[in-house]
Amino acid sequence: MNLNTICAAVCALGILLAAPVFSSATLCTSDTSAKPYRLRVGQMGTSIKASMVILAHQLGYYREEGLDVSLEQIAHLNDGISAITFGKLDILPMGVIPTCSFVAQGAALTVFGGTIAEGSACVSLPARAEEFSSLEGFRGKTIACVRPETGHMMMKAALRKAGIALSEVRFVELPNFQAVVEAVRKKTVDVGFVNSGFELNAQIQGLAVPFPVAKYAPDAPCCRQTASRAAVERDREPYVRFQVANLRAMKTMLEDPALTVETLAAYSGQNPNYVKYCIYDSVMKISMDPRKARVVEFYQTMKDNGDIRADTPFRMEDAVDDTIYKEALTRLLKRYPNDEHLTRMRNAAE
Repeated sequence: MNLNTICAAVCALGILLAAPVFSSATLCTSDTSAKPYRLRVGQMGTSIKASMVILAHQLGYYREEGLDVSLEQIAHLNDGISAITFGKLDILPMGVIPTCSFVAQGAALTVFGGTIAEGSACVSLPARAEEFSSLEGFRGKTIACVRPETGHMMMKAALRKAGIALSEVRFVELPNFQAVVEAVRKKTVDVGFVNSGFELNAQIQGLAVPFPVAKYAPDAPCCRQTASRAAVERDREPYVRFQVANLRAMKTMLEDPALTVETLAAYSGQNPNYVKYCIYDSVMKISMDPRKARVVEFYQTMKDNGDIRADTPFRMEDAVDDTIYKEALTRLLKRYPNDEHLTRMRNAAE
């Protein structure tokens, strides 16, 4: 079933107002007798892309904030957004393209937090790295990408801005980042874009990284946290607590790298050195800030690229709530008033 069919079915059934399963009781973390709010959060295998969600879950921060969080397996990001609209999932902490695509077709969704900013990198054969160090090098080329990855969409915008029409390049969508690497290595494409720290895998396999996409789109949104708009409007409390726990995980990430890497490596089965690279050294920037203005800009980029209808009547401005993140920061700063990391996040919030 394609995206249009799913959205049409959702709208026809009128079930976009599905609410998450949680109690309406007001909790505090010291009241262990109260029933916790239950939240079902989308997860793909043992991926650590939503690393702070995994860290908060594994270290018990959700439980301490009065939440009962279960990580529910989904096959694809579109499946996750569909599950939210059908009331089978409460939060999807990955992807932004499916969220924007569904909003453009009328889905009542809310982006209330961030996960990753930037995160994308260009990969090429070493001998061609210099060729792709400027946008002019892309003219007339075949470019491999993965549909849910934001970097190639930001690059479409950068190419257009540089005066290179999209008709002058050919984007080829492949099923995963390893397929992109293979296509570049076998010279079936000229260049490619990867995400999620996969540029390290590409380099291990002999490719070069001419540039991170952040060179042309600094602080571009990658994965966001998405929920049902009606559920958020009905009761914000569990979402604020969810964000408090995620921010606590960020505090741990910044202050205790050893525990962070150990926990995520144990969960994912990945080599600790690779986990360390993904969290601390890759082109991904971990942030819980939804960055409303950036998401709205990205929505417009998708319109301009032809990835969603340019004449859609549905506005992304109505689908991003940054007050939950700000409230979570305020609460946590009351616990840690002199915390430099939290203070910096508060000062940077839009």
